[in-house]
Amino acid sequence: MRCSELLDHLRLNLFLFFLLFSFSYGETVIKLKRYIETEKSDLNLSQIADIKTENKRFLEFLSGINVVKNLKPGKKITLTKEDIKNILKKNYVDPNSVKIIGDRITLKRKEVIISRQTLEEKVKEYLNKKYKNIHIQSIDLNLKPFKSSSEYTIKIKERSKTSSRLYLTAFIIWKDKQKKINISVKYRQMVNAPVPKKDLLRGQIIKEEDIEIKKVPAQRGVITNKEVLLGAVVRTTLKKGKPVKPSMIIPDYPVKRRSYVKVIYDRNGIKIEITGIALENGITGQIIKVKNQSTGKILPCKVIGKDTVLYVGGL
Repeated sequence: MRCSELLDHLRLNLFLFFLLFSFSYGETVIKLKRYIETEKSDLNLSQIADIKTENKRFLEFLSGINVVKNLKPGKKITLTKEDIKNILKKNYVDPNSVKIIGDRITLKRKEVIISRQTLEEKVKEYLNKKYKNIHIQSIDLNLKPFKSSSEYTIKIKERSKTSSRLYLTAFIIWKDKQKKINISVKYRQMVNAPVPKKDLLRGQIIKEEDIEIKKVPAQRGVITNKEVLLGAVVRTTLKKGKPVKPSMIIPDYPVKRRSYVKVIYDRNGIKIEITGIALENGITGQIIKVKNQSTGKILPCKVIGKDTVLYVGGL
């Protein structure tokens, strides 16, 4: 053995000494599983056995020990307790210092079949990660199932997007081969909106406990502001879990048409309050027209409370 090799060997043994004995630990148990079917070609000890020890560093070391390399698709092998002991010895672990439970384990590598379902799952995973507020309706792609002789990766690239369709390209890569698949996804945009927790009948006043926020398909006119529903009167029966449109309720407007309102002017440290007449119904935050009772001038104002508006026009 050359000096450099001897030095490396001594360093490894010194590392293992500090790894295993720098902290006190109790009994180490390696419990072999009986049967594993996997798509992986290489397996570590933690994948074929349950390992228990109080020494976390020792646990990490044992878990990373390679026990199987280049297991071919469709092939089945058996590892005995003696095989595991020999593997531990090769990794400078005294097999007498651990307790091994189980006489053998059978390992089988699945045949790697890439199917339409495989690709659909990857597409869903990609879209769910990238787009939080869409609902996938259908995925159109053309792929005949085929076997791969090795592990593979799937990369997805977005080509274009419309209001209802996403156009993707999937690249299936294994060894030195690549397959390209074009994909079309039909989807619906979703929004967070208040919906009834139960059916609400005509004439009921909507309370906080009657509604919850859920994702619903984006539609024109769907109410997304919870405050619009609170205190409103049901005009037509509202179904459980269904989005609500303005025509279905009579809102509890904080400012009602033809009612007297307090108009606040607050600019540059000058604050003035006058009385006006609302020319429209208004919910909180909405800009409405208000008539100055004294001058008859029409003012753009923002609803900020019960019978109270804030002047938002120019000087």
